[in-house]
Amino acid sequence: MCGILGQINFTGEIVDSNFFKKSLDSMSHRGPDGDDIFFRKNIAFGHKRLSIIDLRSVAKQPMLSDCGKYVIIFNGEIYNYKEIREELICLGCKFKTCSDTEVLLQAFIYYKEKCLDKLIGMFAFSIYNIETGELFLCRDRLGIKPLYYSLDNDKVIFSSEVKAILVLEGRKRKLNKKAVSSYFSFRYPILNDSFFEGIQSLEAGNYMYISSAGVAKKKRYWGFESFFKEQSKDLGEQYYIDEINRLLKSSVNYRMISDVPVGAFLSGGVDSSAVVSLMAMNSSRKIKTFSVGYKSYEENEFDYADLVAEKYNTDHQNIEIDPRHYIDTMLDLIKLKAAPLSVPNEVPLYLMSKELKKEITVVLSGEGADEIFGGYGRIFRSPYDYERHQDLTSYGFSKEQAHLFLESFKKRYGDSSFDNEVDFFLSIYRYISNRSKASFLGDEFNVDDIDLEFEDFFKAHFKNLEGDTFYNKIMYVFEKVHLLGLLGRVDSSTMATSVEARVPFVDHRLVEFSFTIPVKYKLKWAGDLQMQKARFILSDEISEKYDTPKYILKKAFEDKLPKEVLYRKKVGFPVPLNEWFKGDFLKYAKETLVEGEAVKRGVFNINSIEKLLETKNNIDQKQAMQLWMMINLELFLVEFKDYIEERL
Repeated sequence: MCGILGQINFTGEIVDSNFFKKSLDSMSHRGPDGDDIFFRKNIAFGHKRLSIIDLRSVAKQPMLSDCGKYVIIFNGEIYNYKEIREELICLGCKFKTCSDTEVLLQAFIYYKEKCLDKLIGMFAFSIYNIETGELFLCRDRLGIKPLYYSLDNDKVIFSSEVKAILVLEGRKRKLNKKAVSSYFSFRYPILNDSFFEGIQSLEAGNYMYISSAGVAKKKRYWGFESFFKEQSKDLGEQYYIDEINRLLKSSVNYRMISDVPVGAFLSGGVDSSAVVSLMAMNSSRKIKTFSVGYKSYEENEFDYADLVAEKYNTDHQNIEIDPRHYIDTMLDLIKLKAAPLSVPNEVPLYLMSKELKKEITVVLSGEGADEIFGGYGRIFRSPYDYERHQDLTSYGFSKEQAHLFLESFKKRYGDSSFDNEVDFFLSIYRYISNRSKASFLGDEFNVDDIDLEFEDFFKAHFKNLEGDTFYNKIMYVFEKVHLLGLLGRVDSSTMATSVEARVPFVDHRLVEFSFTIPVKYKLKWAGDLQMQKARFILSDEISEKYDTPKYILKKAFEDKLPKEVLYRKKVGFPVPLNEWFKGDFLKYAKETLVEGEAVKRGVFNINSIEKLLETKNNIDQKQAMQLWMMINLELFLVEFKDYIEERL
């Protein structure tokens, strides 16, 4: 685990070593245990190391192959590197270290890009062919580890973090208006870009070759669309339960491989509790677990985390956070991330990581379960609303029942008709509506035009599952798009404290299998009577009352976890924004936004800002979240104004 940085000047110009070192040092938090740089005239590759496996310095990066032809820099972990190593030894390969880095390098030399099929892990890496000048860049299948790049006619720069590219370039870039618009709709830039025009993110499951002349060829090497077709072969509930247990046990066991202390986040929800149960059963030592919440806030989940900690006799800590430090911490994270925060709980995640770093370096987390097992009950059940609305007669509605249903539908979805499934999906997936967003963003944003591009983006994803059910299309989009935002949050919040987060539910083997499971085992009706009662109501009322989201996962852990944990109502990580905005936080918002950088640059419409701030003590959670996002963007613009052109 580490931070990587590379630069190649296609013109032959020598890389400025001082500037390169300064840029690499901007990622010291990602790798405080050592660093090194490989220089050769017009190329430079740098590495910041966080020691996890093979702590000996002989395994340091950048690593040169024995033949002297290839050099690798690698961020991540290859969990099955020992098996691949043995396979390569049988083929005649020799090794100097016990590191997964050398295994990855040798596997690439032997198999080229076909080696990717063998890897179980999270990774972003580059391998440079010194003889041909060709660069290979690759990102793991689901995008657990980040990889940003800037490519033009003169050079390519790539890195684990956007900030390192900015520092190395030493110039201003235009603010990416698409990223800003995407942020307010989807909480992060969904088009594989960043908040700086020209700095891109390599897509998950893709690799790219860049020639010595700067010609790039990108290819997708992994996808999971084909696995949905297997749902037609219903193999029965017990089969799916057994396979989930087998695959998740393997995934957790792999992610406990480490030469440094390992622990787990424990929220008291199903996902983290399932991970902790498997960790405890696989360890002869007490597992260290950590929960976080706010002082004097009644919605803390400490009681549920305590139940699991007690059952598995973990060495558990409940970490209480003082909200008075929230803003300062938020700013610290924005500086490291070079982007506004996506959700309010990034701050507690960062503070918890900071605290647990005192005892462990590797932490397992539960991200990724909701996407593959149907955990977002209301939105994953929403196709049922759409299907009934499209064809009321098929559901046997009387005239009066149809009228009542249509009234409820219009009240919930704000429209009586939708052109297609994508329009309906976006009406509930957008965090802030297009109309609202257009009211507070400056005129130069052309919100309608940008949003058409977003719609095309989602239509292309829906088309990948053309002919499949609406349920599966939504789950596919959540795994392809929504999950990336969560993984980015986890990476930035943990690596900011030099902690490596591992996510067992994002093992590609488990992901592939999960999408062979029919939807009826993920969103399971509570019974025939409940299903009949639910015919006339919407998904908001149905979820967790008439059905069980993530049923198959919960069923798989009935013998391992308390029922109070398994079947309690789902809650997101509670951050009491609406309560805070009734006090000093609202005053801070006024001081920050009204004459702030975003208003001066024309990013925000001042009239809309002032109108929103007039809500005083009547602010609701939705308005509080909108204000929170605006403050984030403002703090980002202030912090990075030296890297952003003034004109939009």
